[in-house]
Amino acid sequence: MIYNPLEQFEIVKFIAMEGPLFGYIQIGLTNIGFYLLLASLFLIFQHLLYNKEGVLGLGNTLMLCIESLFGFILQLVKNQIGPQGQPYFPAIYSLFLFILFLNLIGLIPYSFTATAHFALTLGFSSTILLGVTLLGLHRHGLHFFSLFVPAGTPLPLVPLLVLIESVSYLARAFSLGIRLAANMLAGHILLHIIATFSWKFIVGSLLGIIMIPLPLLFLTLLYGLEIGVALIQAYVFVLLTCSYINDAISLHSENSPSTCYDGTLPYVVP
Repeated sequence: MIYNPLEQFEIVKFIAMEGPLFGYIQIGLTNIGFYLLLASLFLIFQHLLYNKEGVLGLGNTLMLCIESLFGFILQLVKNQIGPQGQPYFPAIYSLFLFILFLNLIGLIPYSFTATAHFALTLGFSSTILLGVTLLGLHRHGLHFFSLFVPAGTPLPLVPLLVLIESVSYLARAFSLGIRLAANMLAGHILLHIIATFSWKFIVGSLLGIIMIPLPLLFLTLLYGLEIGVALIQAYVFVLLTCSYINDAISLHSENSPSTCYDGTLPYVVP
C-alpha cells in the first residue's frame, strides 16, 4: 500500500523514446498524457454515438441521462450568455465532459487524477482567458478595453481603476485553474489519509475487526462527497467560462462609452 498521500500524483513515464529527431528530443507517454488521451477518446466516442435522429446503440436509461446532461449544459449556456451563446455550446459541453471525466476517473483506486496538477489546470484556464480576450477584441475591436473602465468613473481615477481591473482580469486565469486543482488535490489527499488510517485501525486490533462497518461507512460517505466535488468543480469551471465569454461579448453592458462629468472627454477607447 502507498502510504505517501502525495505519491499518487507523481508523473510516471509509461513509454520513453530518445532519438536524434529534430536535434535531440525525448518522445514519451506519461500517466498524465495517457489519461488526457483517454479523456479525448471518451469525448470522441461520446460524440460518435449521436446522429441526426438521436443516440445510437444505447438503452433508454443511458440515453435519457445523456440527453438530460446535454439539456442541462445548454440551459446553462443560455442563462449565462443568452441566445447569442448558442455557437459556444459545443465547446462548453465538450469542456464540461472532458473535465468531469478526468475528475471522476481519478476516483478509481490506483488511477491518476490529472486535474490535481496545477500546471494542467492553469494551462486550461490561461488558454480560456486568452481565447475570451481574442473573442472580445474580434467582436469589439479596441472598444473591448472599455471593460477595464467602469462607467461613470471620474477621470483622475481612471489610471488606478484600469490597473485594478487589469489585475483582476488576469487573475481570472489563476483563480479558475487553482480552484479546480486545489479542490481535487485536497480531496484526494484527505481520502487517501482517511483510508490509510482506517486500514491500520482495522488490521491493528481485534476492536478494529469488530468495528469494520464504521470505517467502511465513513469512507463510503467521504467517497460520495468526493464524487459530488468532482461534479461541482466541473460545473463551476464551465459556469465561470460562460461568465467570461458573456463579459467579452456584452462588455458588462453597463460599460457603455461615457464621458467625464464635464461632458467633454470620453473615458473609454472608441
